Amino acid sequence: MFQDKGFIKYIVIIAVILIVIFLSQQAYFKGIGKNIFLQGSGVAQEYLSKGSDWAQNSVYPKISGEVQKRGDMIKNEINQEKEKISQTIGEKIKNYFSGVADSILHPGKTQQNQACPPTESSQAPSSQ
Repeated sequence: MFQDKGFIKYIVIIAVILIVIFLSQQAYFKGIGKNIFLQGSGVAQEYLSKGSDWAQNSVYPKISGEVQKRGDMIKNEINQEKEKISQTIGEKIKNYFSGVADSILHPGKTQQNQACPPTESSQAPSSQ
């Protein structure tokens, strides 16, 4: 029926995990559970240390040079963007303060340049 033997293996693993979880909740198996946990954590610690050693000896030397090179490229791009942003902000601040200074030194100049809508008194009387 099942063509993949891995499927059955995963079902068995899930069943074992559920049984362990159920038994760990029973007071009778509390001492046994501690022993199994301590033994399992010791084995897991060995595998973790072996994996860490393998990563430091095999993987890290291969990728460290590439990471350094790409990190330098990203750092340069970030610095260029920072310079562009600071120039843009500096120009906007300069334009703002030059406009403020101009309006203070020449207060009527900005009012004369603005177009005002005509008022009722300035319109010609209509003939009836």
